[in-house]
Amino acid sequence: MLISKTDNDDQQEGVVDPKLPVCPNCGSAKEGILEQGPSPASFIISLICLYYCGIWSVLLIPLVFQSTKVIIKRCQYCNQELEKRNYFQLPNINDQVMQFKFGNCMIVASRKYALILLGIIFLLFFYFQQQIEKEPIKIEIDYPTDKSWMDFLQLCGKFQFVENGLKARHQFETNFKGKIVAWNGIYVKTKSNNDMNYSYSHWVYIKMDPTESTDDIPDVVLGVNSQQYSIEKFNLLEQGQSINFNAKFISLGSEYNFHILELKQLEINTSESLVDIKQIKKFTLIMDQSQQLKQTKLQDSLKRMIHMYQPRRNDSQSDNQNNVFRMGLSAEEIQKIEEDIEELQKQLELEDQQENEQVVDQSSQIKNDQLEDKVQKEEKDRDMTQKLENNQDKQVEKEESTKDSSIESNLDQQ
Repeated sequence: MLISKTDNDDQQEGVVDPKLPVCPNCGSAKEGILEQGPSPASFIISLICLYYCGIWSVLLIPLVFQSTKVIIKRCQYCNQELEKRNYFQLPNINDQVMQFKFGNCMIVASRKYALILLGIIFLLFFYFQQQIEKEPIKIEIDYPTDKSWMDFLQLCGKFQFVENGLKARHQFETNFKGKIVAWNGIYVKTKSNNDMNYSYSHWVYIKMDPTESTDDIPDVVLGVNSQQYSIEKFNLLEQGQSINFNAKFISLGSEYNFHILELKQLEINTSESLVDIKQIKKFTLIMDQSQQLKQTKLQDSLKRMIHMYQPRRNDSQSDNQNNVFRMGLSAEEIQKIEEDIEELQKQLELEDQQENEQVVDQSSQIKNDQLEDKVQKEEKDRDMTQKLENNQDKQVEKEESTKDSSIESNLDQQ
């Protein structure tokens, strides 16, 4: 059965829906094809992110392209562009009502309030920018400390770090970090800096006395800038040369790392002879305990002296008085206390010298005993060798005598 077109069908084909866009090229009025593509803002914002964020822009650029896409509507027949829509759309200043479009979100405000809001934002931006520029430049002040190397070993040395790392770090933060120390050390070697974490040109390795390491391993590393001291100056130094240095403490070392300082001032002791770094005495736990005992003795003696010079209460006053007046120390009493303190310090120094002399005497006695033992052993060896030689000579004589006797007996028989 054949179905033919009616007049109504022809009329419907000729009717154009006013809601659908009409292509200016082919004149068709069909629903268009929607496509998404990058906009010029996508590339501009991506370049800005790449400049400011560096390698981290790899995480931001996909989000920028996704949020700044452009929707393009094309004709189904001739594929010509009919309409373009942006996710981000800025309003026209001449419009009474402004629309700020961000993707699927839209902010609608009257022109007056929108301009007031934008003006406030710009004013706040310039205000905070000016405040940042006016901030004073922070100048780092290097504070000196009178703590010695021995004090450092007692407060946050290797033994203290192994025993209680948190306590040692706390002592370092409060007493040494960022402060200038004036110490004496022994030069070991110089190396160029290959660590990107530090801006120094070369490292100077120093061994301290007493040392907390073994053999020829240094204790302290000084970071040096080439603008301050050239590496040729340190290459001229010999191992074992004594130097005085002022340096700023940067970081605390451990049993596996060196203590790092920044060199500020250097003085080479050319008058002193070279020191054998392998012969430097090692800081031991016994030495630490003896130093602590000396400090406690000094503190106790000072307390006793101050308590001795404290004025006593006046018992002749009436019992009705609740508050008792105490007089302070006079200048003569303070001077006498200072003299007693100096005497105590001298006594402690004498004790140190006596201990060192005893150690030297003991070491010399041990060496003499060792030499005597060696001499006795050599004499014994000589006696043994002589006895062996005598025995060998006797055996040779016996053999010769037996040979002679045998020859004589043979001759007699013949």
